[in-house]
Amino acid sequence: MKEIIKLILKYHFTIIFVLLEFLSFSLIVLHNNYQRTVFSGYTASFLSGISSTVSDIDDYFYLRETNENLVEENTKLRNQIEELKTLCRWYAMDTLWNPVDSMEVNYVFKNADIVNAGVNKTKNYMTIDKGAADGVQPEMAVCSSDGVIGVVEKVSRHYAKVLPLINTNLRISAKIKKNGYYGSLQWDGEDYRYSYLNDIPFHVSAEIGDTIVTSGFSSIFPENELIGFVESVNRETANFLTIKVKLATDFKRISDIYVIAHTRRQEKQQLENEL
Repeated sequence: MKEIIKLILKYHFTIIFVLLEFLSFSLIVLHNNYQRTVFSGYTASFLSGISSTVSDIDDYFYLRETNENLVEENTKLRNQIEELKTLCRWYAMDTLWNPVDSMEVNYVFKNADIVNAGVNKTKNYMTIDKGAADGVQPEMAVCSSDGVIGVVEKVSRHYAKVLPLINTNLRISAKIKKNGYYGSLQWDGEDYRYSYLNDIPFHVSAEIGDTIVTSGFSSIFPENELIGFVESVNRETANFLTIKVKLATDFKRISDIYVIAHTRRQEKQQLENEL
C-alpha cells in the first residue's frame, strides 16, 4: 500500500494531467454534436474490429471440430451415393417390387483419422485409428477428399497400418480418365508429390493435365477415384509410355480420410480363383 502511495505522489502531476485531459475530452464529446458523432463512429468501428478478431479466434479453435463434422457428413454422403447407384440398377432391371432395404451396395465408407505417418522413406507407412473392431480389414482402400491415399496392409483391434501411394512396394491399377487406357501406378521413391503410370501403350494419347483415376479392375478401389494429373509423358521407350503423375493428395497435409470396404470382394476373388 505504501508503495502505491509513493508511486501516486511521485507521478501526481502526470496523473492529474491525464485526468484533466480525459475530463476535457469527455466535455467536448458530450456537448458538441459533431464531435459526438465522429467519436461514436470511431468507437463503433473499433469495437467491431475487436468483435471480428474475437470471432475469428473462436472459429479457429472450433475448426477441428467443424472439420470432423464435415468428414462424417462426407462419409454419409458417399454411402448414400452407393445406395442410389444400387437403386438405379434396380430400376434398370425392372425389379421395383424389391424393398430398398434389401439392396447390397458395392462399397461402404467409414471415416478415420491418421495418428502416425511418414513421407521421408522409400517404404512409408501410415497408422489410422480404425481397426478390426470397426470392421476394417487388410486390402481395403483408403482415400481422402483430395484423392487416393493407399491400401490397408495390417490391422489390430483398434488401429490399421496403411501402405500409401508413396511406398515403392505398392502398385495399383490406374487409367487415363478421358480414354480409359489403364496401366500400373507405382512410386519411384523420390519426390512424394509424384508417381508414375506405366504399361500404357505407345500409341495412346496422353497429355499434360489429363486426369488419372483408379481403373476399378481390382477388388480394392472403386472406379474413378481421383489419383492425380499428368505432369509429363516420356515417349523414349519403344512399346510403352512412362507417365509422370502429380498426385492429387498432398501427403504432408492430409486432413480427412475414409476407408472403403468392397462388400462383394470375397465373392469376386473366389470366382476369379476358380478360373
